[in-house]
Amino acid sequence: MEKISFLDPDVLRCPFAAYASVREAGPVYFDQSCGYYIVTGYDEVRKWAADTTNLSNVTGLLLSFDSMPWQARINEIYETEGFLPMNTLTVSDPPLHTFHRSLVDKAFSASRVRQMEDHLQSIVDEMIDQFIDQGQCDFYADFAAKVPIHVIARQIGVDLGDLDWFKACSDAVIAESNPSNDEETQVAITRKIAELQQFIARKVREFQATPADCLLSDLVNADDNGRKMSMQEMVSIVLILLVAGNDSTAFAMTSAMHRLITTPGIEDQLRAQPEKIPAFIEEVLRLEAPVQGLYRRVLNPIRIGNTDIPEGAIVVLRFGAANRDPCQFAQPDSLDPARANSRNHLTFGAGPHFCVGNQLARGELRIAFTTLLRRMKNFRAASSGDPGEWIAHFLVYGPFRLPVAFDRA
Repeated sequence: MEKISFLDPDVLRCPFAAYASVREAGPVYFDQSCGYYIVTGYDEVRKWAADTTNLSNVTGLLLSFDSMPWQARINEIYETEGFLPMNTLTVSDPPLHTFHRSLVDKAFSASRVRQMEDHLQSIVDEMIDQFIDQGQCDFYADFAAKVPIHVIARQIGVDLGDLDWFKACSDAVIAESNPSNDEETQVAITRKIAELQQFIARKVREFQATPADCLLSDLVNADDNGRKMSMQEMVSIVLILLVAGNDSTAFAMTSAMHRLITTPGIEDQLRAQPEKIPAFIEEVLRLEAPVQGLYRRVLNPIRIGNTDIPEGAIVVLRFGAANRDPCQFAQPDSLDPARANSRNHLTFGAGPHFCVGNQLARGELRIAFTTLLRRMKNFRAASSGDPGEWIAHFLVYGPFRLPVAFDRA
C-alpha cells in the first residue's frame, strides 16, 4: 500500500479517501509522517474510547502542551498574560475528569438546555433576517458561525458588541492544536487565548459575587460535596466548552447545508416531511464529523486489531473514519436519512468522555434547518465551480466558506 500522510494538506481538508485506503490493511495504520497510530475501525474506536486504564487523554498535544521546542516561551505568556492551561474534561483522566464532569453535567441540566434552545429560535430568525432579502450569502460566515456563538456568548456573558472579538478568540483555541503551527504562529495564538482567559476570569468573579441566569454562573456556583473548581480549572473548562459548543457546531451546520445543495431531491423531501430533519442531521453528523478524532497516550502495551502498540505511543481515535466503516454502516459514504442505525455514529465520542453538549448541538442543527427550510427554498451553490473551502486541520473538519443562493419560500 502506498504510504499515506495524515499531515498532507489535501488529506487534512478531506480525509475520507485516506481512511478507506488505510482501512484495507486493518483497523490501525501507523502514520510515519507524524508517528501516530491512526485507528479507523468502528468497533476499535468505540472500545478504546471507553478505556481509561490503558489509554490516557493527557497527551500534551491538545489544550495543555508539553512537547513543543518553544513550550517554555508559550508557558511564560500564559503565566504573565493569562492562565497556564490545565488538563480538564477532554484532556483529563479519572478521578479528575469525574469531578469536572459532575459539575459540568449539573450546569448542562435539561432545563438549561431547553432554555438555550428556546433562545435559539430567535437567534436563527434574526440571522436569517439579515441576509434573506439578498438572495444569497456565505452560509458559514453569515449564518453557521454566528448562530452557535450567539448562543454560547449569552451563556458566558459576552456583550453582543464583542462578538467579533469573541469569535477571533474561539478560532485561536481551535488553531492552537494544529501540529503544523510554527513558533510565531503559536505565540500569536497564545496571546489571543490569554485575552479570552482574562475575560472568563472576570466573568467568573462577577458570577461568584452575583449569580446570574446563565450556564457560566451555574458552573461557577456548582459544587461536588462542597468542592468547587479553582479559577485555573474554570478557565480551562470554559475554553473546552467554547470549542465544543461553537466551532464544531458551526462546521457541522455548514456541512449540512453543503449536503442539502449537493444531494438531489433532499431539500424537497425534507420540506415535504420536516419530521425527517432530525434523521438528516444524524446522517450529516455521521458523514461529516466536525471533530474527526482525538489523541490518546498509551499507558500500557496494547494490541488493537493486529497491531502491537507500545507504551508511550500516541493513538488517534478517528471518529470520522469509524462513522464510515462499511462493517457498521452499509454504503457508508451515502447520505441516507432512512438509515436505521445512523444515530450509532461516534461523532460525539463514546465512554466517559461522551460530549456533554450533544443534545444542545443536535437542537441547534434541528432548529436551524427547520427554520431555513420554512423560510427559504431552492438552495443552491451561488456560482458554478465554487463548492466552498474546507479547513486544513489534523483534528477538525468542515467548510469555513460556502457561498449559497436561495429564494424566499
